[in-house]
Amino acid sequence: MLDPQAKGVWFATARRQVLAEHGEDALARIALRMGDEHARAMLEPIVSAWYPEATFQRAMSAVFEETCDGDSERFVEFIEACTVLGIHRFLRFILALSSPAYLLGKMPVLWARHRLHNGKLQVEVGERTARLAYTEFPFFDDRNYRLFVRGVLRKSVEVTSGRRPEVTVRDYGRDRLLVDVHFAAPKPSIGVPAR
Repeated sequence: MLDPQAKGVWFATARRQVLAEHGEDALARIALRMGDEHARAMLEPIVSAWYPEATFQRAMSAVFEETCDGDSERFVEFIEACTVLGIHRFLRFILALSSPAYLLGKMPVLWARHRLHNGKLQVEVGERTARLAYTEFPFFDDRNYRLFVRGVLRKSVEVTSGRRPEVTVRDYGRDRLLVDVHFAAPKPSIGVPAR
């Protein structure tokens, strides 16, 4: 089996967010917590590079411990801020014109762009809900991964709809995660009356 990897774009956006919120000293402490083998990913990330999933896991743990004071919701908010940073301005504009259902239906493609040799994602989308089933990804017993998924989904859907969705982890195990997303009705098109 090939080693799972994460795209460097997350490390770059996380670094930028840590510096904006907490400064250079916090970044240095995060790198120290990550250890010599993994620290370079946060200190000098390469957006297009692939990093071992273990490095991603260490980074999330270090950020949580160093900047969130054990508060899960603060970590989700940090991930949301990273999500906004990671969405290029033009893409943010396009997302704002699409619907939550469309975006959630595209999540398997987005997952594959940011993960290598890392499981599968299937999505069932309804009119106001979506169910995302992540499988064959052996990291979901780590709380930070579940919080990460909540933050990414919550902020991505909010960008498309202008409204905060409800994101609920329904079930999880070591290598699986089941998440439900309930979102508001799509914005009516210009000139088309709302139902």
